Amino acid sequence: MRIPGLRGDRATAVIAGVAATILVAAAAWFGVGVSSANPKLADVGAWLWTKARGKIVHVNGLSGEVDGYLDDKAGRRLRVVQDGGHVLLVDENTGFVSRVEPSQLTVAQTRDFGAAGLQLAVSDDSAYAVDPAKGTVQEIDPATLNSVGAPITLPGPLGAARIDGGGRLWVPVTAKGEVVPVTEGQATSPLKVGEPGEELSVTIAGGLPVVVNTRGATATIVGADGGVGEITLPKGVAQAAKGGALTPAATEGSLVPILTAGDSGLLVVIDTSSNSVLSTKFTADDPAKLGVPQVLGTKVYVPDQSTGALIVWDSAAGGRPTTLQVAEGPGPVDVFVKDGLLWANDENGDRAVVIDPEGRKHDVDKDDSDVPGPTNTPKPRQTPRDVPTNTDAPPQPDPVKTTTAPRPTRTRETEEPTPTREPTKSPTPTESPTPSTSPTPSPSPTPSPPSAPGAVTARSGPGKVTVTFSPSTGGKVERYTLKTSGTGRAEPQSVDADGPYRFEFTGGDCANEYTFVVVAHWSGGEVESQPSAGAKPCVAPGAPTGFAAKAKNRGAELTWNAPENAGDGTTYELTGAATNNSIKGTSFTVDGLKNNTKHAFKLKAKNAAGESPEVATTEVDLAYPRQQYQNKSNDDTNTLIRPGPSKSGEAGSIPKGQYITLTVICQVKGENYTDPSNGASSDIWNRVESQYGNGYLNDTLVATPDGGFPEGPLFECTD
Repeated sequence: MRIPGLRGDRATAVIAGVAATILVAAAAWFGVGVSSANPKLADVGAWLWTKARGKIVHVNGLSGEVDGYLDDKAGRRLRVVQDGGHVLLVDENTGFVSRVEPSQLTVAQTRDFGAAGLQLAVSDDSAYAVDPAKGTVQEIDPATLNSVGAPITLPGPLGAARIDGGGRLWVPVTAKGEVVPVTEGQATSPLKVGEPGEELSVTIAGGLPVVVNTRGATATIVGADGGVGEITLPKGVAQAAKGGALTPAATEGSLVPILTAGDSGLLVVIDTSSNSVLSTKFTADDPAKLGVPQVLGTKVYVPDQSTGALIVWDSAAGGRPTTLQVAEGPGPVDVFVKDGLLWANDENGDRAVVIDPEGRKHDVDKDDSDVPGPTNTPKPRQTPRDVPTNTDAPPQPDPVKTTTAPRPTRTRETEEPTPTREPTKSPTPTESPTPSTSPTPSPSPTPSPPSAPGAVTARSGPGKVTVTFSPSTGGKVERYTLKTSGTGRAEPQSVDADGPYRFEFTGGDCANEYTFVVVAHWSGGEVESQPSAGAKPCVAPGAPTGFAAKAKNRGAELTWNAPENAGDGTTYELTGAATNNSIKGTSFTVDGLKNNTKHAFKLKAKNAAGESPEVATTEVDLAYPRQQYQNKSNDDTNTLIRPGPSKSGEAGSIPKGQYITLTVICQVKGENYTDPSNGASSDIWNRVESQYGNGYLNDTLVATPDGGFPEGPLFECTD
């Protein structure tokens, strides 16, 4: 339950008391007037910012049309934080935050947090302001910007914090190699995800946090039940430039793209639903200028600042990426996913693009001012059509520019007239016909080599790696083969020139990472692709199935079935009532438990590719298995029932000569006793219930099975 802000807070009182004054001041600072109309903004839309014009526009996601705007001071760097009905504008240089009221196209509240580089994390009604330099985390009310409760201080600097589907904030603490969950303004137990100083980034995938450790080349996944798993990433991830690999704030599904910018353009996509790891390399002119990747459906969109375009790659189909131009020239492109749509915004210019999951796009003109705004309030526009325009086909990639001028279209007016044929003259009788000469045959042209195969993609799977590639262009290819960096088998042995362009590598070791080179064979030799990123022929296994526990004295016999995607190198980690982190096989015996109580177990599978957050659970009940036996050796004297496992005291007495049925609850070792009637001795005592009293009888006086302790099927008394 969220703690409300204190009414005695001075800042709160000031805001409540002089709201009108602040609104006027905010409008003056922000340069915004109050619209006299009630604009109706589309429910499916987003706010986009333009640096040069100092304008924030709202764009209808279904039509790509601007339906409202606010003015700002041109040239200032603003970041738009938007979630549901909350729209916050952050001045990254000063930490000044403004809350936009979309229904009025006004700034309703402002607050100076006084922190350059301020982070705002907002999800539904949960919101936090994070000062990464000072390490402070403050819960706020997104509707008023007021503080809620006391701030939390963590060791700085802090990484980018994100809110998961349950309203928890996850804060990367680089100094300790941890992420700290914050619930309702209170920090809870940290999660260790790396070593101190290793760069960490958090992505909320399908509502659940995924923490990428760049230098450790791992991705830690937190499951819906709080379980924690880890996926091993290709070693190339650790080669990212300073600052670490780039990951999005959130994805709407299970795919998480990870981009290693800097010297390479390595793109890794992990699927948290299957634990598969997919990798490819982009041939960007300047990988250091690639931005944070975003994913919509199966397509990954990577902004390229060197061109002002998006690199678009389909993780399901593979092949060569295409290019989608956004800006008119080089410059930053802000890309994010909202309301099931991907938005790409040219921050320096007036252009933007909105794309739906099928790849259909709308171009956006952010300079459209004929819409409701602070100084212009025309009549409301007609409700945009539900079906976006240009829906017949996905956008075509931008054509490659060439230096060859296009051939003009010929028309009747431009066609040259056919020249008049001269009549053929007959040779004179005195002329001898000129003997014809045989033409000299032209030499056959030398075939040109094909280009190298491209876009080599390696996808890990259970016991295999699937390798796909784009075919060569240019010269004629006869076939393709696959080279691997280690021992294993590639099927098929070769691929025809017309495809399908796919190999499957099997027989490798899960502990090893393999790279792949596709070779194009042609009449003049071979042409090789660039090596792929590394991949393991396995995936992190899922949870074991059929996990069961059979009770035994002071323990349990555990059995289970291996996950479907488990390989030979799979081991199991047992936690709960007993622990063991390196179990081999599909059974395990637990000893040393307390009887007459219940015990719970959790089991997780793992291999060299990692481990899933999902676990199998079971429980064993070690209740005493009560048994019915008769008393014995009762012919000479009364049999005394003792209050404890010794020869002293009396809790009851079975009359001499009577043989009755006793309930034996359990057995315990105690004082040694010798029966004077037959000379038998034992230090085992039975806890019994009878019509003559409840207590303990030495084993020489009860007809229990002979042998061992406890004598099966009885359990030892442990209470």
